[in-house]
Amino acid sequence: MNASIAKMQTLARKLRLGACAVFFLAGQAWASDYKVVVLDASKVYPGRTLFTDVSKRSRQAIVEVDSEGRVLWRHEPSEAIRGTLLDATYLDDDRVLFTVKGYGVVEINRAGRTLWQHRDAEASHDADRLPNGNTLYNRSWVQKGEDVVREVSPSGEIVWSWNGLREFDKPPFASIKDEGWMHVNAVTRMPSGHTLISIRNFNAVVEVNPAGDVLRSWVFRAEERKTIATEGAIRGERNHEPEVLPSGNLLLALRKPFRYVELNPETQKIVWQWAPPNGAGVNKLFNRDVNRLPNGNTLVTTANQLIEVTMDGTIVWRLDGPAKADSGDTRVFHKVIRRGPDGLIHGQ
Repeated sequence: MNASIAKMQTLARKLRLGACAVFFLAGQAWASDYKVVVLDASKVYPGRTLFTDVSKRSRQAIVEVDSEGRVLWRHEPSEAIRGTLLDATYLDDDRVLFTVKGYGVVEINRAGRTLWQHRDAEASHDADRLPNGNTLYNRSWVQKGEDVVREVSPSGEIVWSWNGLREFDKPPFASIKDEGWMHVNAVTRMPSGHTLISIRNFNAVVEVNPAGDVLRSWVFRAEERKTIATEGAIRGERNHEPEVLPSGNLLLALRKPFRYVELNPETQKIVWQWAPPNGAGVNKLFNRDVNRLPNGNTLVTTANQLIEVTMDGTIVWRLDGPAKADSGDTRVFHKVIRRGPDGLIHGQ
């Protein structure tokens, strides 16, 4: 336990403060890590915001804040859970599901007790609990022929998987290698039962049916030096975190140029996009997550910032974290989830 927090707990006991007071004091120790530099309370979608923070590599954490940046809850995985913390999402009022590259997928409660875990050192960016109780997750850094997506039962049995060989083990994809073969960085089970998969190394998003067939694909136009040049209707590369909106449109993050894009999946036309203007104070590195909120705003991540922007491009909330990790890496944040006052969860 951190020495400063232990001292706070001792002080609280001496002062006969309750557990909530101890939690409040401990939370304040981390308040300086996050600063809300933009807040238009009249336009922000209310609720709590959950994200992962790897700025301190030896003390990675899952953090929940309010709109003013106050730390409401913080959890650091135990020393037994070693690896890189990437994804975290709410399951309900008390439970959180998260992934650790090098370890697996873990479910905890607010007290930090482990309720369930699935050991897989290749589990990475994204994990979701499905309505049937199974868990769907991706495996980014694996080599060709290995599963890039898996669905496991509560007992850990693999009940569905996909490796992409049938569709992509051919030129120009067969020889690609950059942090794995495909480097799948997001996976979502659609209401249809199909699976939406983001393939970073191919600059593509695909929809796969339960039999493993690719039914639809969206490829972006890019000149990728590390992997392959691709042709598509929309310019961009290294796609991240696609989600299907209620309208049926696809929302995702793209790079080169840095922006967040909503597209019509049938016409492959852009219907909305946002790229922060110069001088907005936005870190234009490593944009990753993007989520549409019920009020029409969009919640996104960059290397060390969480941003909420309106449809007309106005930034109404911006939280800045540490500029760099203690390793020197600028990638501090990965995923972000907003939980509304009605308890509904927004983000995948």
